Amino acid sequence: MTSTEQNTISPPAENQPADIEKNTLAQQGQIAAANTALPPVVIAARNVGKRYEMHRHRSMLLSDMAKMAFSKYSKDYFWALRHIEFDIRKGESVALVGPNGAGKSTLLSIIAQTVYPDEGNIEVHGRVSALLELGAGFHPHFTGRENIIINGIVMGLSRQEIEARMDDIISFSELGKFIDEPIQNYSSGMLARLGFSVAASVDPEILIVDEALSVGDAAFQEKSFQRIMDFKKSGCTILFVTHALGLVERFCDKAILLSHGQMLEAGESTAICRHYDERVRENRLEAPLSPYETEFLALWKRFAAMAVIFAMCGVVMAAGIHFVLKYTPGMEAPHSVKRLAGMGK
Repeated sequence: MTSTEQNTISPPAENQPADIEKNTLAQQGQIAAANTALPPVVIAARNVGKRYEMHRHRSMLLSDMAKMAFSKYSKDYFWALRHIEFDIRKGESVALVGPNGAGKSTLLSIIAQTVYPDEGNIEVHGRVSALLELGAGFHPHFTGRENIIINGIVMGLSRQEIEARMDDIISFSELGKFIDEPIQNYSSGMLARLGFSVAASVDPEILIVDEALSVGDAAFQEKSFQRIMDFKKSGCTILFVTHALGLVERFCDKAILLSHGQMLEAGESTAICRHYDERVRENRLEAPLSPYETEFLALWKRFAAMAVIFAMCGVVMAAGIHFVLKYTPGMEAPHSVKRLAGMGK
C-alpha cells in the first residue's frame, strides 16, 4: 500500500482527538436530552411476588412435630402476586383493573408498604397517601376529630400542620357536628368521607385509592374525583383501583390488567379497558401460571423436629424416673438421672 493510499484512508492524527471529543459531547447531549424529556420513575416494581400460606395451623403441637419429623410433610401456598414488573413515572395516573382476587389490593398494599413482598423488590420515591379501605387506622372509640389528628401524624404531618388544616378537612368531609362523635357510630359513607378527606389533606406526591369511594353518594364522588383531578394537574402520581371502567378511561392515562396475581398487559387506559372487556366476554382471563405452590419440608427442619421430640421424651423419662425413685424407699438414682432431672443440685 502506498503512502498516498494510507493518507487517504486514515485521517490526520492531529484531527482525531478533536473529532472524538466533538462526537462524545454530541452523544452526551443526546442522552441528557432523552433523560430530561421523561419525568423520573417514582414507582419501580421488579419481579414482585407475594404468597400466603394456606391452611395455616399451630406448628408447635406434639402431633404436628411428630408429623414433621417422621412423615411426608408439605405446605401449600397461594401466590397473590407473581412476576409483577412495571415503571410508573411522576405525574402519571395509573389504574389497576381486573376481576376480584386478581391481586390489585395486595399490590397497592405493597406500594404503601403495609405489606412486604416475598420475592423481588419495589422502589417508591415520594410521600405516599393511601386510602386502602374504609376506616383503615381509625379507632372506633375516638371521635372523628381525634382520628384526624392520629391519622395525620401517621401520614407524617406535625400537630401544628394538622390543626391548621383541620377546618378544611372537616368542611370537605361534610360531617358537620358529627365530627365530634365516636366513629363507631358512623356509616360506611361517613367513614369514606372522613378517610378521603384526611388522605387528601396531606398534599401527597403519590396518592393511592382502592375502591373506597364507591360507597359515597354521587355528589361526594364527583367532588372527590375533582380533588383527584386537582392532584393530577399539580403533578401528583395517582394509583387507582376500581371496577368502573368508565372512570378509568376518564381519569387515568394508563392501566395495568391483573388476573390470578399476574400482570396480563399494560398500556394506554382506553385500550386496556377494551381488551379487558374482550377477555371477559371470551373467558380469557386465566393467567399463564398456576398461583398455587406446594413446598416440602427442608431436611434440616425435619432433623430439628426430631431433636425436639427426642429432647421432650428424655425430659419425660427423667421426670418419670425421678418420681419412681423419690417414692421408692432404699433406691438411689443414677448420677446421670440426677443431673438430667435436676436432682444433683
